[in-house]
Amino acid sequence: MHCAIRYAAMLLAFLSTLDEAASGASSIVPIRIRGHFPVAVATIDGIDVPLIFDLGDASPLVLSRAVFDRIKTVPIREAHRSKDVQGNVIQSPMFKVPQLRIGNAIFTDVIGRLDIHDPSYQATRVGQQGYFGTSLLRSYQVVLDYPHRKMTLIPAGGAGDRASVCKGTAVPFLPEWHGEAVTVARTDLGESTAVWDTGSPVSIIRKSRLQSIRGTAGEGSVVTKQLFLGGTDFGPLKLGVLDYLEPSGSDMFIGYSFFAKHVVCVDFPGKQLLID
Repeated sequence: MHCAIRYAAMLLAFLSTLDEAASGASSIVPIRIRGHFPVAVATIDGIDVPLIFDLGDASPLVLSRAVFDRIKTVPIREAHRSKDVQGNVIQSPMFKVPQLRIGNAIFTDVIGRLDIHDPSYQATRVGQQGYFGTSLLRSYQVVLDYPHRKMTLIPAGGAGDRASVCKGTAVPFLPEWHGEAVTVARTDLGESTAVWDTGSPVSIIRKSRLQSIRGTAGEGSVVTKQLFLGGTDFGPLKLGVLDYLEPSGSDMFIGYSFFAKHVVCVDFPGKQLLID
């Protein structure tokens, strides 16, 4: 009996070591592109949940009501308060998920909230049941490779040749944005503050920004022939014209149209992007 108990304990310790080793290694996560959004399958409470990786949102985890009702969560007393791109104030119930797995990366005690929208602004997201944002991956380099339908998670101090995966033109984050993927971009329209956002199905320029430069915003879209990032020209880039409000202080969003053509490494520990 004691031998059986000892063996079981050794087996659990071995499996725990495997989990720790897995969580310290790079993880290649298959993604699907649905409605111009990158969707990865996460495992929560034994259930596979398709989630968007939203680079433009700091929330660790946001789940639809359908998923929330199926999994075990720990309620959190306070509500989450935020603004959407149109400036609507949203309050969402919050909860804690004991464990979330993406590839072989394991996250414990993840703070989440319900996916709630203002009736005047309903975000269209196809083939998913929520999303995870930048706070979940602060210690990772995240390589987004839309052309090959994969996302690589490289933990700080992880095994493998990080430089061979996370490489390219270095574009530093703007320090005043506190670790979010926001950079300077030089376009035909001058120097702009650019929010990098995998949750944006198109690249966008703020309507008021275009009006201040050209005197008129026109309708629909514009094309910038030049897009200088970190000294390299990645243009041209088509930009939709949108009269958005949040985040204040930004001029444009770099969304799907850019990620579809370039491998982008979001180096959160290094506070920079590397564009291959």
